[in-house]
Amino acid sequence: MLPRVALIILGLLVIAIVGIGVWFYTGGPFKVWRHQTTTGATYMKSLKESDAPPWIDRTKRLLAEWNPSLHPIGAYGLGGKPIPVDLQQLGIIRIDILEDQVRYVWMGGMDHTELEVDRLPDGSFRFIAHYNDAQSEVIWPKRPNQAMEPTASRRTTQLPMNSILQSAPTRALARGSSSLSR
Repeated sequence: MLPRVALIILGLLVIAIVGIGVWFYTGGPFKVWRHQTTTGATYMKSLKESDAPPWIDRTKRLLAEWNPSLHPIGAYGLGGKPIPVDLQQLGIIRIDILEDQVRYVWMGGMDHTELEVDRLPDGSFRFIAHYNDAQSEVIWPKRPNQAMEPTASRRTTQLPMNSILQSAPTRALARGSSSLSR
């Protein structure tokens, strides 16, 4: 009797492990997040010069709503006002409104995917595509030979870590050379 029960338990464990493995392989709990990130990145990479004026007009209307008492994160979506239908169709789940910036968010929280539209001091606008926390680029206005590079706001969070990582080997070398000179 005991070997039969053990075999049944072992069989159920194997089925459970294989089932969970297949579930994770086919996307698992992160499938929706990957879809949101991919949808946003694909759309932002497809934006053309002719797409800028409607986004600027929309951003101007949203910036007119800003006031100091407005909770900027999720002004639209996440319990705020409903997201306009045309933006829902693009997969945008949240709109953040700051004093001189509007963020159209496809994915927030774990790995941000968002189109950031900034109103510059001269009244012009700049579009920054944040594909994830590590990859951002200015997509409008384009500069000649523009390559994907971290923007200033993302660079500030990366610099302290980079300086720590770069200085660690230097400190190790210094410790090693001081022990050699003894």
